[in-house]
This record gives sequence, structure tokens and C-alpha cells, in this order.
Amino acid sequence: MRLTSFVYAVALTVSVVSCSDPTLVGGSLLEDDKANVGFSDTLSIVATSITNDSIRTYTPFTSSQLATYLLGNLNDPVFGRSTSTIYAQVYPESNNPRFSDSTMVDSIVLVLPYDIDNFYAKVAGETFDIEVFQLAEALLEDNEYYSNQEAMVEPMSIGNAQAMVSTDSLEFIDYEGTDTVMVKFPHYRIALDGAIADLLVGLDSTIYSSDSLFLDAFKGLQLKSAADDMGMLSFDLLSPDAGIYLYYRDSINGKPRRFLYDFDIQPTVRFTNYKHDYAGAPVAQFLNKPELGDSLIFVQGMAGLETKLEIPNVTDLQGLVVNKAELEFYVANIEGDENDFAPITQLILTAPNSDGTLVAIEDIEIILSQRRSLEDLFGGTPLLDPDGGPTVYKMNISAHLQEVIDGSRSNTFYITPYRKAETASRSVLYGAKHPQYGIKLKLAFTRL
Repeated sequence: MRLTSFVYAVALTVSVVSCSDPTLVGGSLLEDDKANVGFSDTLSIVATSITNDSIRTYTPFTSSQLATYLLGNLNDPVFGRSTSTIYAQVYPESNNPRFSDSTMVDSIVLVLPYDIDNFYAKVAGETFDIEVFQLAEALLEDNEYYSNQEAMVEPMSIGNAQAMVSTDSLEFIDYEGTDTVMVKFPHYRIALDGAIADLLVGLDSTIYSSDSLFLDAFKGLQLKSAADDMGMLSFDLLSPDAGIYLYYRDSINGKPRRFLYDFDIQPTVRFTNYKHDYAGAPVAQFLNKPELGDSLIFVQGMAGLETKLEIPNVTDLQGLVVNKAELEFYVANIEGDENDFAPITQLILTAPNSDGTLVAIEDIEIILSQRRSLEDLFGGTPLLDPDGGPTVYKMNISAHLQEVIDGSRSNTFYITPYRKAETASRSVLYGAKHPQYGIKLKLAFTRL
């Protein structure tokens, strides 16, 4: 055991030196009453990179729904291919659109505002080919949808666009009431088939006045990438600017008008389907093999890889009070990896609860419930080494490890991205027994 700067603050709580008296505070206590403070960073850890079946990407509870929606067909030099497809309903902005038999349609356009902060790999300046299909089955608002689910679609595409992604604002003409306005924000535009405009204009007014009738008449959209992509896009479907813009002429005076069908948070459903193909990729040889987790481990967003961690000798820690416990992982530098694939910006740890459901560990739950900074108090963000060494993640797991030691929680937990369903990023990390940058659990404790 050795005392380092990691436990300096802990040591101060039990040993204070007076400027006027060099005697250790508490030095007159009986020997058996003194606190036994120690430190270790040599606990054995077993790490295994594992695959996932699916994750939830829609729930009826609005507070738990996705804030951003990924789309792309990304070929990663290390992780293989990842595909994200969007299924989404739209809803009319008004239940009284005032269409008539003499309404003249000018155009119909799908507008998808970018969520630039969640782009991944090469996006800006790259050309993306997006296809749009009409759903052939209804999505149910009260159901949950998972990333391995798909919905039936009509066979013919209703829209397709090949466009270079620009993070600059794109300008287009819009109409608000009787005014013509210029709208400007970064987005992707897809012209839709005129038959969709005819369908929407021709719906009876009773259908517009009912949620269920409208969503049955026009069941929604599938958005998918039609080509290989160099990156992954992210769309803000809940932006007030997102949706289907139907441009038409007023049947009375011939003036231009616009009607919007948006991705409203209620009563519409929006979910993403993720597919991951690791066949032939460098990562494939490491999957579900604990012995190879000694060298490299892998973590990925969407429905991708996680790393399972186990502390096999946790019973040796019984009777300890955890003062601080911190996990350290180093980002690996491996051949064939590319600079465009930045490491995950926020990692967390999950563990099974009493029902076997994976939930965030206690340290994270406490921080989030108090609306405090996860980065400042838990860590889990990539930290650059000022001396040029590997980037490192540090995670404070003090409360969780105490529960593991006390036997109230399993000694198994998992590294995963925060808001996993909303990120396409990934991290390659050095494994548990790498000779220079192996995983470390730094533990400062008091033995009672």
C-alpha cells in the first residue's frame, strides 16, 4: 500500500499538522482506535467487449424520448458498418387546413434541420443520398419501440435527394399567414412526390379533425441512406422548422400559401432502427472474448458495443470503507484507425439492479437527480495528456463500489456512452492488462 496525491485530501481528514505544534492530531489515542487509511491501484479487473441485441429508441413518456435522430450508412475502418434508419409520423399544424377542390399545389418538400453537435466522422462537405418511403403500417403512440424493430413501408420511394451537407444556414422562401418570408437555418431538403401532396390535400376535413384518423390515413415516413457514407448525420426532428412543407395557391385569390406537417412530440411516434455488421472488421476478433480484453476494449453508440467489467476478488475488500474509487481507461492508438473517428465525449457505467435491469450506477443517479455536472463530479470525458500521452477517461465510482463491497450490488458493470441511442461515436481503449496503459481502479479506503 502507498499513499499518493490521489488520497491526499483523504489523508488530510485524519492527519493535520499544526504550525505551532508538530504533534499529530489524535496522537494520544490508543493504538487500536486509530484509523487505518490505505490506497491500492492493483485490483484485478476482467474486461470483455460485448454486442447488444437492441436498445429502446421510443417510449410514450416524452421526458425519455430521443432529442436527436441519427441517419446514415457508416463504414468504420475498425468497427465495421453501422446503419441508422428513421421511422417517424408527421401531424398537421392545424385541424382546419382549408383545402378545396380548386386548391393548386405548387410543391411539397421535406425539411430536416441538422443537429450539428451530434454529427459524427466526415459529414460537412460530404454528399449524402437520402431516400424517403411512406409507411404501410401504423405506429402506436402507447407502444415502446426498439432499435431492432422495423415498420412495413410502401414499395415505391416518395422522395430522394443527393445533397452535399453544409453547416451554413440555407435560405428558402416560406409563407406565414399572408406574408412572404425568408427562412434560414442549416438543413437537408428533399422534394416529395406530388402524389403525396394530392393525398394530403384530398383528405376529408373529418380526418384532419381526428388524431387517429389522420395517422391512419397518412401513416408516416421512413428515412434511409441510399449509399455508403463517410459519416453519420443527426437531425433535430422536434425543431419547429422540421416537417413536410406543402406549398399551394389559395383557391380564392391565388396567393401562395404553406401548410406544415411536423414531427410533433405528441401524438406522433419517432424511432430509429440500428444495424451493426462487424464481419471482417478488426473489432470482430475481440468480441465476447475476455482473454482479448486484456489488450483492447471497444465501446460504441447506437445499439453498438459495450464493455463488461468484473472485479473477481471483490470479497477481499469486505470491511473497507471507500473514501474514493476512480476508474481509469486510456484511449488506444491502433493502426488503421482514422482521425475523423473522435472518441466518445461522455462515457458512463451501468450495472444490473435487483430486477436485473441495467441502470446507471449510484454515483451517476445521485448527480443527475441533483441536476449537477456529470463531467465535473463523475468524469467520463476524454482528457488530453499535456505531456503528449494517450487521452484518458476517469470515472468516480465511490458510491457504487461501496455497494459492491457490501454485497448489495453485483461486481459486474458496463462501460457505455451517455445517451447511447443519440450518439454514433465510439472509443477504442487499452484493456485490463495492457503493460503500460492498462485499466486501473484507484481505491483510497479506511479499514475499520
